[in-house]
Amino acid sequence: MVGPVHLNHALRRPLRWRSVATTCLEQRTPWVSNIHSSTRTTHSSPCRRRHETRRYATAPQQPKQARAFPPLLIFGLLLGGTIYYLSTPARKSSTLNSDTFIPYTITSREAISPTSVILTIAPHHPDPSPPYLQPGTSLWRHPLWSIEFKQPEVQIARHYTPLPPMQGEDPADGRLRFYVRAVGGGEMSNYLSRLGVGRDVWLRGPHTGFDVLPRLGSRSHVVFLAGGTGLVPGMQVATAVLDGSDTTMVSLLWAVRKREEVQSRPAVTMSWWNLWAAKTPAELPADLESPSHIALNLREMKAKYGHRLSIRVAVDEEGTRFRGSDIQKALTAPVGPPSGSGPSGQGCRFHDQQLHEKTSEFEKPGCACQCPSSSAAQPGKNLFIISGPDGFISHYAGPKVWLGGALTQGPVGGVAAHLQRRYPSLTDDWLILKL
Repeated sequence: MVGPVHLNHALRRPLRWRSVATTCLEQRTPWVSNIHSSTRTTHSSPCRRRHETRRYATAPQQPKQARAFPPLLIFGLLLGGTIYYLSTPARKSSTLNSDTFIPYTITSREAISPTSVILTIAPHHPDPSPPYLQPGTSLWRHPLWSIEFKQPEVQIARHYTPLPPMQGEDPADGRLRFYVRAVGGGEMSNYLSRLGVGRDVWLRGPHTGFDVLPRLGSRSHVVFLAGGTGLVPGMQVATAVLDGSDTTMVSLLWAVRKREEVQSRPAVTMSWWNLWAAKTPAELPADLESPSHIALNLREMKAKYGHRLSIRVAVDEEGTRFRGSDIQKALTAPVGPPSGSGPSGQGCRFHDQQLHEKTSEFEKPGCACQCPSSSAAQPGKNLFIISGPDGFISHYAGPKVWLGGALTQGPVGGVAAHLQRRYPSLTDDWLILKL
């Protein structure tokens, strides 16, 4: 039996407004806020000082204040210039970038439940080539990415993951949609939930996450377990891997607190059968009555990818949740003929589970697989990805760990570790990622 599901994956750890460079699967160092001086002081020897004293004994002595003034003046000019540079927006900050926050306007606000909404936002200055699109196309550049929102009343920023475009939407117009749920104590989520159409928000990004395509390689199975708004990264991953290969299969397991997240007007049907029916997660039906806006998005994806995409939903208030047996069934389900690539990954930054323990989910583009090359198939591992609130992730895969000022993956624990001990082949065949 799993614990209550806390539904706001989209919230991330507080970030300073200043950007922090991420490295490719390496332990990151603490954020540095002090300014270190590079000025060095040269000391002359006593003999040289005595010689210079005798040589220049007749030279007139300058007042100490006069000698000190030029360095102070230079220091003041440098300090003033630095402050001006840091406080003045860059000239190229009118369009989305990873260095400065730029304004977007909320153009639509669709209520999902009393505590969750889908916000659609548009830039003040449309960019003909948004940085998150492949050049000259309407296709996303990154399989997994997020955007920072800042709260102008306090110095915090949070990462939110954009929803994949729906049918008829053109990503090139710069509009982005976000699934936001307000939670108690959530400074950013409550702030965004209060904003109406026409209000401005401030964004910075994009920030790339794990590159799932080379990690999957020639393997063909992805299981994504999501709690609440943690579903959105799962929708990104599913879109990327299903578009990338016709043989890939994805299982989306979505846990929510209330039926309202799935249906805007849930049908109430109480009968003797309901009272005795097994409390198990159910497949999202194609003919779902009164689907919520997020369920409509899922239904479109199901219609597009057919049997290659399975979507199961567990509703906490109805007593359904994903147990260890449900996870085991998803991980061991047959997905077609073997890919031909045996267990791989030792020493590879993409496929070695132990190397992931000290890495952050934010990954700099440009990394490469370090597995030995094989003519038979591209190295890869099936992916089990867990996304959601901290307690949700800890229960199913073990907690993330703060290391050197960065939130890292940490070792595999929870339900996933139990399944690895019970089914040793899962350790070789599956890579576990926490978002």
